[in-house]
Formats: sequence, C-alpha cells, structure tokens
Amino acid sequence: MKATVYSVKRLIAYWLNNRTFAIWADAILTVLVRLGISFAFRTYQFDPANDHWAFGYEWGRIAKWLVEMGMFSLEGISPHTSTDPLYVGIIASFFYVLGPFTTAAGIGLIVLQSLLDGLSAWAIFALAERVYGSLEARVGSFLFALYPAAVFFAVGRIGPSNLTILLLCLVFLVTFKIADAPRLKWATLAGFLLGLLILTSSKPLSLIIIIPLWLLWVGKKQRLRMVFISLILLAATTAAMLPWAVRNSLVEGQLTISKHGLGRVLWVGNNPDATGYTTKAPGPQEHEFSQKAFAWIRNNPGDFVLLTFKRIIIFWSIIPGSSTLYILNGLLFLIVAGLAMVAALWPGEKSKGLWLLLGFFAVFPLVFYVTYVPAQRHRFHIEPLMLIVASHGIRRLCERF
Repeated sequence: MKATVYSVKRLIAYWLNNRTFAIWADAILTVLVRLGISFAFRTYQFDPANDHWAFGYEWGRIAKWLVEMGMFSLEGISPHTSTDPLYVGIIASFFYVLGPFTTAAGIGLIVLQSLLDGLSAWAIFALAERVYGSLEARVGSFLFALYPAAVFFAVGRIGPSNLTILLLCLVFLVTFKIADAPRLKWATLAGFLLGLLILTSSKPLSLIIIIPLWLLWVGKKQRLRMVFISLILLAATTAAMLPWAVRNSLVEGQLTISKHGLGRVLWVGNNPDATGYTTKAPGPQEHEFSQKAFAWIRNNPGDFVLLTFKRIIIFWSIIPGSSTLYILNGLLFLIVAGLAMVAALWPGEKSKGLWLLLGFFAVFPLVFYVTYVPAQRHRFHIEPLMLIVASHGIRRLCERF
C-alpha cells in the first residue's frame, strides 16, 4: 500500500514538473476515458427507431441522403439550408465507407470524436497556460478529460460538438499568436479556422466581431496594423464560408450567411406559448416566422422582458430536461460557473487573453437570451473554456483556505 501511494505521489510530481508528460498524459487520459466508457456501455449501438434518428440526428439523416442521393437534404426531397455542413460531410465519409447507420460507422465516429477531444485537451492546456500559467493548464485539461458533458458528447452523441470545441480552441490560440506577432500568415490561418468553425457550428458567429475588437484593444500602439490584420482575418473567414453561403442563398432566394432559419428560432422563443426553452411553437410558413415574432414582441413587451430574464437564468443554471443525468449535469455546470466567477472576480491583474474569453462568454449567449435555450449541447460551446477559468478559481480557493 505504501509503495502504491509513493508511486502515485511520484507520478503527480512528474505530471506537475514535466510539461510534455503532462500534455500527453491529459490527452491520452481524455481518449482512454471516452473509449473505455463507449465500449463498456456499447454507446455505439444507437436506437434504430424513426429511421435511425438517434444516430447523428439531423447530421446523420442528411449524411445518409448525401451518400445515397448526392443531395444535402433532411428528407431526401428538397435541399436543406438549416444545418451546418462540415460535420455532415465527415459523417457522410464514414457512411460511404462503412455503410449508413452501421455499428462499424458508429464505432468509427466515436473513435474520431474521442481523438478530437484528445486534441482539444492539448489545446485547452495551451490556452490555459497562455491565460494563467502551468498549474491551470494541467488542472484545466485534466478536468476536461473527466468532464461528464464532454464525455457524453464524445461517446453518447454523434454530432459536431467535439470538432467545434477543438476549432474554437485553435481559433483562440492563433488569435493570441496574432497579438504577439501581427503577421499576415497568422491572420489568414485564424480566419480560415474561424470559417471552418462557423461551417461546423454557426453559433460562435459573434467571434467575427469579438476577435477584431479584441485585437484593436491589445494593439493600441499599432492600431493601423491591427486594422489591416483584422480585415485579412475577416477576408479569410469569408472566403472559407463563401461557397456554402452562395449555395444557401441560391436555394433560399435570399442572402444567407451560413444557414437559414433564424426567423423560426426567433418565433419559437417569442410566441403566445413560449416557455424560454421548449422547441414547440405555432407553425406559420417559413417567410412568416420573423414577422410573427417581431409582431408578438411589439404587442407583448412585458412578456418578452420576463421571458428574456427567464432565458438568462435557464442558460446559466439548469436547462430543463427529462432525466436525472440532465439535472446532475446542470448542477455540475453551476459549480464550474461558480468557480469561474471566483476567478473572474478575484482581485488582481488579469491577462489580456482572459478578457477575450470573458468577452466570448458574455456575447455568445445573447442569441439564446432573445430566442430560446433548446438543449445543453448548445451551451456546451463555452463549457470547456469555462474549465480553464474555473481551474484558476480552484487554485485561488486552495491558496486562500
């Protein structure tokens, strides 16, 4: 027993003192935890009901038609414009090789998602190291390895969450590189990664505004250079998104940036039956959604304000769900958010990198405040980044008490 305790202490000391070992240890732990849980509970076997809807949901359904008919369509009849395309293409490649909705395709995609999380553990380590320091880097990536929501979205769902987190971390890392060395190559790379991120999930679209503003703030002594770099970044982002934006615009007959359907989301969140989180709503035609939503807001400003406050509370607490695990995950999120708040409010000088993360935390949820909070996977965009800030909160509390 004493030998085991001694070995564990040596391992922890080595993890704390050897950066390379710490990165590899956290990344490998991240992958092994996910694969172990997946094979232990056979999470790669999805419910075949409703034409295998649980296997990737809309991404899986579109991928099936993409393989079988060469059409980006949800029902196999008409073109679809309300789903981000990048992860659909990844699922389609697995379906093409291993067959649509097969067990082999499920295993392959879960392995891929676990590996993406392993890379995200490295990226979180690098981000935390830049924002805070070496201890927070180790703690943040270790927390991500074991974070239940991250594990669930890697092995319990087929979807873009894991790729979204990796691309989000990479965008922030390259943005920090631009702040250090505002060069054309870094701006182009950051813009390209941001374009891929938006094609994977359009919800962090606000980064198109947040990143240039942050660069202008940190580059006060070279403002013109930062303006030029920001324009290059936005041009690279636009170039990456342009083909899909043109395709969607031609299909819909109106200008569409990344995907269509914002009017429907606005109407779901603002109608006589709105609850702040449910996806059920009266069903007008597509072109009537925005008009109906704005008309209801004009006629019911008090209800809109109350719904907005309710949505803010729901987003930052427990999103209503049908299972105990849903509630437990919400409680864990509250703990992480509380630790992150401790770190953000703790007296002392804060790094400029932290302000970029805090800006993203502040702006990202705005669309949910005025529409609705549909599911935990939408909030998950910020949770791995919050673990970085929470790790500093843990350090401060440990030093204090």
